[in-house]
Amino acid sequence: MLRRIFLTVLTLLFLAVAGWTGYEYWLEHLPHESVYDPLIVSISRASGLDPFLIRALIWRESKFNPLTHGTAADEHGLMQVTPEVGQMWAKANKIENFKDDDLYDPETNIRAGTWYLDRALKRWNQTDDPVPFALAEYNAGRTNALKWVDPLAPLNHLAFIDRITYPSTRLYVEKIMAKRDEYRTEFANNRYYKDETASETPAAPAPQQ
Repeated sequence: MLRRIFLTVLTLLFLAVAGWTGYEYWLEHLPHESVYDPLIVSISRASGLDPFLIRALIWRESKFNPLTHGTAADEHGLMQVTPEVGQMWAKANKIENFKDDDLYDPETNIRAGTWYLDRALKRWNQTDDPVPFALAEYNAGRTNALKWVDPLAPLNHLAFIDRITYPSTRLYVEKIMAKRDEYRTEFANNRYYKDETASETPAAPAPQQ
């Protein structure tokens, strides 16, 4: 009797672990994530940004779920844009009647998140690689990013990464950069991401003024 109970419990435990593993795999390989590629490419390139970087950031922030809601700072949507940043974006781009929940719209979210990341990248454009600096700022705020600049090598991105004191932020930066490089290989011949077809990719419609 005890043996039967033990085997039953063991079987249920195995199924639970297998189920969770399958769920994590499904999240990692969401079949519908590619529906955002036209928006990612057109918005990124219109801003002069690397679409692979934007795709990697979305992967890290929301796993391509546009309804993701963060509790740390009330982050919304694909790029986990805060209402504060959304309002800043709307004001800078003269978007009228903007509401916080508009950030659950994929296009609005990618436009706002890309705008915010682009602003950070431009702040660090004198460094040897602005990306890790900007990603750290996107994740932990500008005040913390400035603290992590190495006074002996202020323009060196490797020195900067070594000085990131938040393990979660350091992992965030490293994971996104690694995923970006992975995407560059994975999507090298993708019809949206190929450089030679960039001009053929239709631009996403501009937001309503």
